[in-house]
Amino acid sequence: MNSEMNVVITVDDNYIRPALIMLESLFEQSGAGIHVYLLHSNVCKENLKRLSDHVGKYGGTFTDIPVPPELFEGATVTKYFTKEMYYRLLIPQLLPEEERALYLDPDIIIFRSVEAFYRSDFEGKQMIAVPDFLGDSYYPERKKNLGLSDEYRYVNSGVLLFNIPLMKEQFRIDDMFRFMNECGLPLEYPDQDLINVYFRDDLKYAPREYNFTTEYVGTGDFLKYVFSPGYRRKERERVVIAHYMGKCKPWKPSYYYKYYRKYRSYLNPYLTPAEKRELLFRPWLVLQSVFTAAARVIFKEG
Repeated sequence: MNSEMNVVITVDDNYIRPALIMLESLFEQSGAGIHVYLLHSNVCKENLKRLSDHVGKYGGTFTDIPVPPELFEGATVTKYFTKEMYYRLLIPQLLPEEERALYLDPDIIIFRSVEAFYRSDFEGKQMIAVPDFLGDSYYPERKKNLGLSDEYRYVNSGVLLFNIPLMKEQFRIDDMFRFMNECGLPLEYPDQDLINVYFRDDLKYAPREYNFTTEYVGTGDFLKYVFSPGYRRKERERVVIAHYMGKCKPWKPSYYYKYYRKYRSYLNPYLTPAEKRELLFRPWLVLQSVFTAAARVIFKEG
């Protein structure tokens, strides 16, 4: 068994700082034996060096793999997503000699070692993923629109463990995009929706702690998290990978969800003086955002 851990990221120049932070937390929790692969089409030389030096500082290995930008020219892109979101699907053909690879979004913090998750038994499945708690439980219409029956869970694509030998044997990315064009499904979260539909019988589900959303799950969760230190402590004790998904990111002053202080501890060394001043006003923005979010949840739920 190869003792080195293969970790794949796909970012452009706009997400270098979050990627550096995510990798720092990964190395701190999971050790030095990590090979980081960057799949990209337009990351500048300066940022490639920043990533390489950063990984090297922690004793890891860094490889950047350029992806032809025209490869996903006609692929569906919506909201704030870019075509880089599809690059993770190239992992089996770009890392053909490896047994497995762990894909991680850049808007993530690693709380504990991911070694156990990385060594998980695939049980004959092509990927291991974590069900999207909000998408699977609170927005069932998304599954219905995608034609997914109740037997399937809707997974989040921010943390994926790839079974490379099996995927090389069974998966062809051209077939996947042909399927996307022919089925005409409404892809709100393009790559994620596509993975859920196309691989629905080839996904093994992992526990929530390996892709733990930082958003509040309803009013009750918000109140318990804000006012109960014991609740916060118990929740944090189970989290391995925290995922700051959605538009509200922890490097923005308007962020009001969970684990802000944890992220800020990593973010501080990267902040400019102007950014530090901006974040000083965060309490006012938090107060405004909390009341807005609570009102939205209350009125939606009843």
